[in-house]
Amino acid sequence: MKTKIVRALKHAIPLLMVMFIAYSCSESTQDYLDEYEIRRMIEEEIRKNNQELEFTQWEIVNVKVEKKSWKWYEDTKRYEAVVDLPELSEFIYEDGIQLGYVFIGEQNVNEKQIMLPYNFTYYEDVDNEGLPILVYTETISCDFQLGSPSNVTFNIQTSDLYPINEDFVIDRYFRIVLVW
Repeated sequence: MKTKIVRALKHAIPLLMVMFIAYSCSESTQDYLDEYEIRRMIEEEIRKNNQELEFTQWEIVNVKVEKKSWKWYEDTKRYEAVVDLPELSEFIYEDGIQLGYVFIGEQNVNEKQIMLPYNFTYYEDVDNEGLPILVYTETISCDFQLGSPSNVTFNIQTSDLYPINEDFVIDRYFRIVLVW
C-alpha cells in the first residue's frame, strides 16, 4: 500500500511542478476575459466602425398648397397640386425614404399631423329618417418624381370620382420628411 502511494507521489510531483512553472510564466493570472474587458473590446470596435460609416440624416420640408393651386384632372378623376422639391436627390430617391404628412384641423386648437395616404369618409345630406344620402371617402396622398427639379404631387380623390364642391378644396398644409 505504501509503495502505491509513493509511486503515485513520484509521478504527481513532477506533474505539479510543470503546472506550477507554466502558471507562473503566464502574463495574466486569469485564463479568461472578464465582462469589463469584453465590453471595452466591443466599444473599441464600434468606435472604429463608426469612423467609417455615414450616419442617418433627414430633412423636413413644410409645404403649403393654396386653394388656387389645386387643379382637377378629368383623366385621373382627382385634384392635383405639383410642388418643386429640389431637396429630393437621386440618392434619396433611390436609397432613402420619402414620407408625406398632412395637417388636419386648426393649428394650436385641434390640429393633427397624419401620415399619407389619409382617408376620411363624409356624408353630406340625410333623408327623412336621418340616414346619410350622399356618402363618399376622400383620399389625400402624394407621390414623388425625380427630375430637375424633383417634385412632389399632392392628390385629393373621392370615392365617387366626382369633383369636390369648390368650398371643399381648401389651403392644405403638408410636411415632407426625407431620410437617407
